[in-house]
Amino acid sequence: MNGSNLDEAQMTREFAPTEPRNPAEKAAAARLRGRPVMMSPNAVIDRIRQIARSESGLYKIHHAHSGLYARARRQFGSWAGAVQAAGLDYSAALMVARRRSIETRRKVRRQRAHVARPHADV
Repeated sequence: MNGSNLDEAQMTREFAPTEPRNPAEKAAAARLRGRPVMMSPNAVIDRIRQIARSESGLYKIHHAHSGLYARARRQFGSWAGAVQAAGLDYSAALMVARRRSIETRRKVRRQRAHVARPHADV
């Protein structure tokens, strides 16, 4: 055997994967890599449907339910994909969200204008 070259038997012995020694190592070896699934795709869809039926709907979902929003994007590729997988009309939900956003902006502008307006003391 040459000093710089390892024979096949020695390489197999040194680099072969070892069997887990205890139950904790076995469980770790069986686990999939990456972030664990906290909610199944069906649970995500059910939660989206539940929130869509609520009074606030899907408006500002990324603020109110950021964990669900992130999980849905990971599992379905996009928020739109998750909403569509839940059987909801994404374009209708988007129109409602835009309308509420415009209403909120107008309300804030009116409040600012009211505060900025000098009051006459008579």
